Amino acid sequence: MENDFLKQYIHNLYSDESIKEKRFYNIGAGSQRSKFDFWTYIDLETSKYSKKGIDIFYDLESLSPIPVPDDHAEVVFNSFVIEHISMEATKNLCREAFRMLKKGGVFHSKVHCYEYAYRLYNHKLISPKIPFECRESNELLDDFLKKYNGRVKAFFNDKNEYVFKSLSDSEELIFNAENSFIYHNATAALDNLSKGSSNIRELLETKDKKDIASFYENVLGYVDKNKKEPHQHNANYFSKEDLFSFMKDVGFSEVYFTQPYQSISPTLWEDKLNPVHMGFLFSIEAIK
Repeated sequence: MENDFLKQYIHNLYSDESIKEKRFYNIGAGSQRSKFDFWTYIDLETSKYSKKGIDIFYDLESLSPIPVPDDHAEVVFNSFVIEHISMEATKNLCREAFRMLKKGGVFHSKVHCYEYAYRLYNHKLISPKIPFECRESNELLDDFLKKYNGRVKAFFNDKNEYVFKSLSDSEELIFNAENSFIYHNATAALDNLSKGSSNIRELLETKDKKDIASFYENVLGYVDKNKKEPHQHNANYFSKEDLFSFMKDVGFSEVYFTQPYQSISPTLWEDKLNPVHMGFLFSIEAIK
């Protein structure tokens, strides 16, 4: 009974027609899949994630209408998508979600928290996602380990940098607060920053440390758009407050910040749809 509770509750709340026609949309789904079969998955065709199970191929950066009828969807959901796309694409996603949803439908976004990333950077702390959980830093580490057949030791040095050192020569792979911030939040800026100076912090310094928008605007200036991959964070900072205001202006009747598992739609109570990403997360929900 416990295992069936959520499924029964969802089927009781939503019509058979909505369940059958899969009017629950996961946009930018990547490899995320629910244990329930009433979801429609939408993603970029060139995504690095598995395309198995994707129902609609769609590029958010096209700014075109999502191929879903007006006033049709029960839920429009996206999980860690907004931080990968431009601000204009984010705005278009909000407008499209409003158009697609039935009255009373739910739009729910889980978003990478650039504010938390900036706070760690300001306190000169290495991101907890580095080096093991961030794709780019993990690939660097894998290559380093393969090069030396695993004959490597790891330690923190007196600068609080995390160092991987070969046991056969003096080569080191070093992660510090500066490069870990870039790997996690704006990988495509790394080459341009490295050309400019060996001191990333010096290049990114702003007069007012409380002005997070100016900081990310500075970071964005170093992003090489030709090297930016769809799965990478792009540092195109859209503050929580501005996103909230924009969603209100779109016409949603209610907009509020929430947390993992907190939604008025039980379809979003499932574990697989609630990754926490080591705290790099805020959630926002809106009702049409």
